[in-house]
Amino acid sequence: MRNLALAVITATVVLGGCTLPTVSGTPMVAPDSIFEAPMVRLTEKGVTLRKVNQPVYCRGEVAGLYGTRPQYVKVNPPVKQAHGLTTIEGEVDRGSEGITKFACRYDAKGTFIGVKLQE
Repeated sequence: MRNLALAVITATVVLGGCTLPTVSGTPMVAPDSIFEAPMVRLTEKGVTLRKVNQPVYCRGEVAGLYGTRPQYVKVNPPVKQAHGLTTIEGEVDRGSEGITKFACRYDAKGTFIGVKLQE
């Protein structure tokens, strides 16, 4: 214990005149939002999701598909289709390439089928 106290005092005396370097420039800014992927269950067909997590998963898939951030992907509420299929339509802002419309599709059990581009 005595050696530890002696080391702290020595370090304080040696570094007493030093100051921490300052950083000039633009301060770091936290992102607008942090994307958290929903909990999923993998099956042999794909990812099975609860209905409340489907829009979030769709945003993530489309953002990855186009190499953009999820905040640039807008999705509409899920719509039940015939035979139990669920479709989530939306659009992604691709900057200078314009806006692209898409639809994420899920089967009756909530398994992700894929993203279909719309014209």
